[in-house]
Amino acid sequence: MSELTQMTARPYRLHNQIQNYAWGTRDNDAFIPHLLQFDPEPGVPYAELWMGTHPKAPSQVELPDGSLMLLHDWIAQEPRAALGRAVNARFGGLPFLFKVLSAGQSLSIQAHPTKAQAETLHELDPAHYPDDNHKPEIAIALDHLTALMGFKPFEELVAAFARYPEIADFVGRDTVNCTITTTTPSEPIKATLTRELFAELIRHAIEDPVALGAAVDALAQRLTAAHEHPEEAETLFLELRERYGSQDIGLFALFLFNIVHLKAGEGLFTEAGVPHAYLKGNIIECMASSDNVVRVGLTPKFRDAAALIKIVDTAPRIPEILDGNPTTQPSGVTTANYTGPAPEFEMARLVLPAGAHLDVTKGDRPAVVLVIRGSVDLLWDGQRDTYAQGASAFLPACLDSYTVRATEDAEVMIANVPVV
Repeated sequence: MSELTQMTARPYRLHNQIQNYAWGTRDNDAFIPHLLQFDPEPGVPYAELWMGTHPKAPSQVELPDGSLMLLHDWIAQEPRAALGRAVNARFGGLPFLFKVLSAGQSLSIQAHPTKAQAETLHELDPAHYPDDNHKPEIAIALDHLTALMGFKPFEELVAAFARYPEIADFVGRDTVNCTITTTTPSEPIKATLTRELFAELIRHAIEDPVALGAAVDALAQRLTAAHEHPEEAETLFLELRERYGSQDIGLFALFLFNIVHLKAGEGLFTEAGVPHAYLKGNIIECMASSDNVVRVGLTPKFRDAAALIKIVDTAPRIPEILDGNPTTQPSGVTTANYTGPAPEFEMARLVLPAGAHLDVTKGDRPAVVLVIRGSVDLLWDGQRDTYAQGASAFLPACLDSYTVRATEDAEVMIANVPVV
């Protein structure tokens, strides 16, 4: 192995790719160009920044001589040093994908498969399901996030069908009445009843899109003519109808889901099967390294309603908002840690006043650091390197500990693999 590619215990600067999906922010509102400190091209949507080894948009690592190498290939040369013994044995590669996501418009209503479901989907339809991995994920707001997340509590679903008879009529009065008149259903029965309603809504929409369009138009006309102040879901419905047309099943489906608002530093963990859609905001995402998405509405992309019905988790829920249990040290450094059931990743958020520092013992596992604002020095073994806003680094497992020191007020996000 050449000296240039030999891995030493130090941070390595990353060069990452941007995804220009249509729903991304544009022009003066383009968050990712602002983060990376370049001028956006007029009219171009900047949707996601990917940091990781996923083949759709792999990062490059900067070597000591300034040359670049694909992060995946570089890790593969010395996986034990890059990933650590336990991570390499369990995953055989970097197990997480770290993103910045900037939504100027709604993303699709979607759910993610389990590992077994992903393997089946990939085998049957590799064009639309490009890998065989599951995709649990966490979203942490950088400024704010409005999202749909999970089915509403059952009593709120019943109220929605009563408030919007156009949806009840479209699903079918017999189906709706049979569901909502069930006496004191248990939680498993509530999930089953919700699945039946959702499946019937999607089935009818696929079989008769003209009837769907007519029902959507009828509800839109009634809401437009109403004099009372509209609910948030009603305003979203009218806005999204203008964007996607009346024959998008997501327009009725959104009335079945919780609307969630996150402030900066708040997060949501999404497990397999939970339906969700990010509507507007700038966030950090971390997930298992996968791009498997099963979509059903609010998108011009490929929609797979049959697959969604099979994998969707219809258990009614109130989404849990995570704050990372922030703590502030005497130095003024605030740390928040976001953990969940996924073995592939966990997140940390650091807010540091100028001049403050934090010593981090990482241990034998990899991490990726991203500077959200300000500037920091990363220090190790008597050496240092400065990372300005938008810069990111891969920290190999062989780097046991390091120090983050703020050269000005700074915010830093760190993706880790949980201790295994």
